[in-house]
Amino acid sequence: MSQRKPGKPEDYSEKQLKELLSVYRKKHQGVISFSGLEKATGISRKTWKRRMGEVIEELNQIVTLQNARIGDDELPLPNIDLIFDKFSSNPKGLRDALFHLNEVILKTYEENIKLQETVDEKNKVEKELNIKVEKLEKEKSKLSNEVAYYEKVMIESMNPSMRKRIGIKNNLIEINKHNQESAASLEIEEEFPELFGDLDKE
Repeated sequence: MSQRKPGKPEDYSEKQLKELLSVYRKKHQGVISFSGLEKATGISRKTWKRRMGEVIEELNQIVTLQNARIGDDELPLPNIDLIFDKFSSNPKGLRDALFHLNEVILKTYEENIKLQETVDEKNKVEKELNIKVEKLEKEKSKLSNEVAYYEKVMIESMNPSMRKRIGIKNNLIEINKHNQESAASLEIEEEFPELFGDLDKE
């Protein structure tokens, strides 16, 4: 709702003011303030108070007597008993009050739909991430198995007999006398005895 530029006050009919008030009411729950109306419409608070003061007071009385808690939020709701007590002999006032109640319900419904859409989107993203994590875990396991396999092949390739058995012609790891002695000093010979002797000669 755009503000009116300052200048000579414009004349508004009662119907126009009520329409503006209705639009404002749909966008702002809770107590209606004259300063809020002035800021939103550009019409002075004095005009609102003089022309629509009683209507605004009645609307404020309707919405300020009870609240419904939805999650962590409190939503102002019209009090049904108050509506009928106040407008039992005023069909038009009752109609306006029920219309406002309908607007509150519709707005709550729309907000609930938006919230559900947000939750659904969050669940969708979470599901996609879980699938990616599961896929990465499988790939990690596969790669770990491949690394273990090639490490075993490299170690076995150092023994002539093992090379012959697995069909490898050359030693995949080069060991000279110096690092062979170093390996033995680190007790690797006890861990991998096949590296330091030909199994077929035993």
